[in-house]
Amino acid sequence: MVVGGAVWVGVKALTVKDELEAARPLLSSVKDKVLSGEASQAQADADALADHAAKARDAASGPAWWLAEQLPTIGENLRAVRIVAESVDNVVDQAVVPAVGLGDALSPAVFKPVDGAVNLAAIESVLPVLEQSSTALTTAKSDIGSIDTGGLIGPVKSAVTQIETMVGEIEPALATAKSLAPVLPGLLGADGPKNYLLVFENSAEVRPLGGIAGAQILITADQGKVSIAQQTSGREFAFESEQFADSHLPREARDLFLVPFGVQSQNNTLTPRVEVAADLTRSMWQNQRGATADTVLFIDPIALSYILEATGPLALPDGSSLTAQNSTDILMNGVYQQFPDDADAQDAYFSAVAATAFGSIMNGDVDIPSFISAVQKAGAERRLLASSTDQAVQDLVVDAGLQGRMPQETANAHEIGVYLSDFLGSKMDYYLRTAIAVGQQQCTDGSRKVRVQVTATNILDPAAVDGLTTFITGAGGNGFRVPLGDLRVFTYVYAPEGATISSITGSTSQDDSTTGTDGTYPVARAVIQSAPGESQTSTIDIDVSALPEKEIQTLVGPMLANPEMSELQFTC
Repeated sequence: MVVGGAVWVGVKALTVKDELEAARPLLSSVKDKVLSGEASQAQADADALADHAAKARDAASGPAWWLAEQLPTIGENLRAVRIVAESVDNVVDQAVVPAVGLGDALSPAVFKPVDGAVNLAAIESVLPVLEQSSTALTTAKSDIGSIDTGGLIGPVKSAVTQIETMVGEIEPALATAKSLAPVLPGLLGADGPKNYLLVFENSAEVRPLGGIAGAQILITADQGKVSIAQQTSGREFAFESEQFADSHLPREARDLFLVPFGVQSQNNTLTPRVEVAADLTRSMWQNQRGATADTVLFIDPIALSYILEATGPLALPDGSSLTAQNSTDILMNGVYQQFPDDADAQDAYFSAVAATAFGSIMNGDVDIPSFISAVQKAGAERRLLASSTDQAVQDLVVDAGLQGRMPQETANAHEIGVYLSDFLGSKMDYYLRTAIAVGQQQCTDGSRKVRVQVTATNILDPAAVDGLTTFITGAGGNGFRVPLGDLRVFTYVYAPEGATISSITGSTSQDDSTTGTDGTYPVARAVIQSAPGESQTSTIDIDVSALPEKEIQTLVGPMLANPEMSELQFTC
């Protein structure tokens, strides 16, 4: 009987293997057709897939199979085979078959605008299937992911890996669609008009949030139709009053980030806190332009280049073309050379780019899966950030990873934050490259210190200085008596809560350096000034003796070029 049972299990295992191997290419084919909006052409594949999946599940079931799973070694392999067979059958039954049954109605195209509008009725019609399909994929991902592949034989391990990869390719997109679809009609004005503010940052004038606030767009969504209601630039806003600033910001933050913070629209991004920058922005729009918007989004030029991968080249009104490859250089440098003495022309160019990019997306000239990937990548790098006073929208912002974050403490690490901010009123940070070295040491006096060294290199060729417009060089430091071609930045280092800033030193004058606080964070503000072709360094020592000993990690604000990171060895 034992031998007969073993033979039976062996035959069933081969059946499962054959059926899953037959199912795998069909599952891939159906996935590709659904995601490309051709689900109606996948019915034959779906029918065959359902047959193979059901046979695989039936074969990997029954008392004899259960008993065999209890055996050492082989049992773990049989358990893995059963989980994969059940997961595939569940996905086919609860996700693939219902999705294909909807035909081409269920595809990324359902979320794609057409002539500036999104079909809200189409989205609502696919909600039940989308919910069911996403749940099935998420459950399958979890079940297959629970399999310990360490002791599996080669063929079983390979099957587990292949199916897990396939499920993993589609589950995140469906999970995003599942969370987005139910609230999307409301976001698009199904219950009344909704306003959104989109702020384009320019990282050529670096700020802790990403860059100085430039072109700004008020977007209105009403019954699925999305359009530009107003368009302006940060430069066109009047300065707000001191009372306004003090009502939105603590004095400590204003002292840390200097006078323009809280009163000038362009400098709302002086903080690394997206919710603070958003509050200032929406309040200034309300005060000066009579517009209310719960949600504010900030996007930097690198994030825009990611999105251009999804939209393709943008044809601008002046006949030029903006692409994923040239957009950063044009927007952060080329525009100022093209219009060397005309700030209005520069702003008009930036506005045209913003309007054209928005129009391309809203006219449906965008690959939706690529667009979602671009948004996710930009959010992970904190180059696309959002904040909303509407809780439903804010929940979606968090789900999409666009909420940004501040340095945080974990069970194993203290995290410091490093942010740079231009201190010239220039666009010299196009030529800024940075290196950040961080180390922790036990000192001879018994204290424990963290040292942060930030090196700023000015890659501008000294011979090219005279050929640059003063919009780039800052007109001799905008009154700061800084030589043309030099870049001058503040380095803000956020220490962990409970730590103390010990000292700020540097290879250039630290006359404007200081210490302060931002909420519970002790903050050091150091100064770096680098001439063309030169590198200069600021050094901040942080006393962490009062904190439990942990490793040190570093969170860096977004810049044009990511810094070179290294571990610093030092004595104290």
